[in-house]
Amino acid sequence: MKGLYIHIPFCKHICSYCDFPKKIAYNEEQITNYLNKLIKEINGLNTNLFDTIYIGGGTPNSLNNNNLELLLKTIKNKFNKYKEYTIECNPELINKEQVLLFKKYGINRVSLGVETFNDKGLKLLNRHHSEKDVINSVKLLKENDINNINIDLIYGYFNETIEDLKYDLEMIHKLNIMHVSCYTLILEKNTLLYKLHQEKELNEDLIADMMDYTYKYLAKIGFNHYEISNFSKVGYESLHNLKYWNKEDYIGLGMGATSCINNKRITNSYFINNYLKDIDKSVEILDLIDLKKEFIIMGLRKIKGILKEDYYNKFNSKINDDFNYKKLIDLKLLEEDDKSLKLTYRGLFLANIVFEEFI
Repeated sequence: MKGLYIHIPFCKHICSYCDFPKKIAYNEEQITNYLNKLIKEINGLNTNLFDTIYIGGGTPNSLNNNNLELLLKTIKNKFNKYKEYTIECNPELINKEQVLLFKKYGINRVSLGVETFNDKGLKLLNRHHSEKDVINSVKLLKENDINNINIDLIYGYFNETIEDLKYDLEMIHKLNIMHVSCYTLILEKNTLLYKLHQEKELNEDLIADMMDYTYKYLAKIGFNHYEISNFSKVGYESLHNLKYWNKEDYIGLGMGATSCINNKRITNSYFINNYLKDIDKSVEILDLIDLKKEFIIMGLRKIKGILKEDYYNKFNSKINDDFNYKKLIDLKLLEEDDKSLKLTYRGLFLANIVFEEFI
C-alpha cells in the first residue's frame, strides 16, 4: 500500500527558517484554482492504493472552513480504508469549527507546528502563536477524541539555552503528547533566517548537548526513539513517514510535491502557476546504485537500522558485498550483527558524516 501526500502551500505568514514550497494566501481566485486542480487529481487516483494520507504545507489549516471542507469531503468520498490520516496545523489558527471538520471527515492525527514554547524563540522563528494557543489547541483536539497529536520542536536556534529546551520538553510531558519530532535548526539558503544570520555560526557543542538531553529525557518519560528526529509513545509512530524511511512508494499532489514509484521520482513545480498549468515537472530515473544508496541512507535514519534480510530481498545482493563500511564500524559510528546494520548512539550525532560515505 502507498502513502498519499497532499500539499497546501498557503500561509498567513512566512516563517524565517522555512524552505518548503509555500506562498502567502492573498489571492482567493488562485486558492480556488489550486484546490480545483487538487480535487481533480485526487478523484483520478485509484481508491485502493493508499493506506496513509498526509495533508502538509504550508499551513493547511490556513484555508477557510469552506475550502477546507471542500478538500476534506473530496478525500472522504474517495478514500475510506486508511490506517492514518494526518493534517498539519498552526496552533493559533485552530478553532472548534475546524476540529469538528477534522472529526467529521475522518482525520485521526494532527501535527502541530509548535517549534518552541519560548517567546524569544518564537519571535526569531517568526511564529505567531503563544504557549496558550498550543495548550488550547491540544485541549480542543482531545475534547473531540483526536488524541494522536504530534508536536514539532526546533532546538539549537540562536540564543537558545539548555533551560529553554528543558522547558519545551517538560511541556510535551505536561500536555501528554503521543508523538514529538525534534529537529536541529538548519540555516537554509532561501530563508530569511539565513539572510539575517548567515555570518553567525550555530553552537555545535551546545546542540550536541541538547540532542543528548532530548534523547535521554524523552526516553525517561516513555517515548520510543524510532527515527533520528522522531519519538513516539507505543503504537503512535508515524505510519506515513515510515513509508519514506522504509523506501516504500508514495504519491505527492500539489505544488512542489514529490511522488516516488519504483525507480522513478517526479517532483511538481515549486511555482504555483506552473503547477496549475502542469508544466516544469522534474522526472528522475534512479539506477540500481542510487536505489541502494537511498535505501541505506533512509534506513539508517531508523533507530533499529536496516534489516539485512530486507536489503537482500529487495536487491538480491548482500549489503556488505555492495558497500564497504568497515571504516564507519571502526569509528564506532555504525554497528552490525548477522541481522542488522544501524547507527551507534555516537553515530546518531554524526549521522550526516555516515550518510556522506554512501553518497
